[in-house]
Amino acid sequence: MIKGIYHAGRSLTNNTKNLERIANNLANINTVGFKREGMFIEILKQAGNSEIKTPIDLKQGNLAQTGNPLDLAISGDGYFVISNDGKYELTRNGSFMIDDDGFLVNKEGKRVIGKAGEINLLNYKLDNEQILSIDEEGEIKVGDIVIDKLLIINQQERFADLGNIGLKYDDLNDLLNSSSEADYKIMQGYLEESNVNPIEEMELMIKVSKDYEASYRIVQSLDDSIQKANEIGKV
Repeated sequence: MIKGIYHAGRSLTNNTKNLERIANNLANINTVGFKREGMFIEILKQAGNSEIKTPIDLKQGNLAQTGNPLDLAISGDGYFVISNDGKYELTRNGSFMIDDDGFLVNKEGKRVIGKAGEINLLNYKLDNEQILSIDEEGEIKVGDIVIDKLLIINQQERFADLGNIGLKYDDLNDLLNSSSEADYKIMQGYLEESNVNPIEEMELMIKVSKDYEASYRIVQSLDDSIQKANEIGKV
């Protein structure tokens, strides 16, 4: 009986974590480049140890046209590389801007990395004659002048493990050495939408909620049985 309560309790914990992930997915429906988090999985290993897994759905989201030349989407494999306090992060969120120092940055002010390092446009005047253009391979030009080329990294396996929190590397060379070749096209004036399907998430939430309720009823029933057994033992 105690063992039954233990297993039902673990089921309650797992379903609670799954509900948290569903809620997080729904909260990020409008987050650019967000990848849906799968259900909580607890893998039992040798010696009674367990490993927690949360698979990430790496399926590409829809590409929405914005018309903003600083909005970029990756069609295919790969991730943009962002500099953050001496570390390097990967992201599919290509909503960029130019800061006061001329650097190409994301909305948090983190600098975008190109083949030659941090991309800076301070010395280039952008107007109707000097247009910023980025081709499908990621080459950045102002008018006819080539500025740099976006660094696109393919880290599908590790991103699937670590997910939307992002991958962080201390050394750019380590990042380059551990990456595989990416098959991609850069789409200027587009952003990749979240790949979360709200209808599927709501259906899953209903199912997980029912599983949670069933486990809770089992715990209650077994607890009542133990109390009755204790009362009988006292007579």
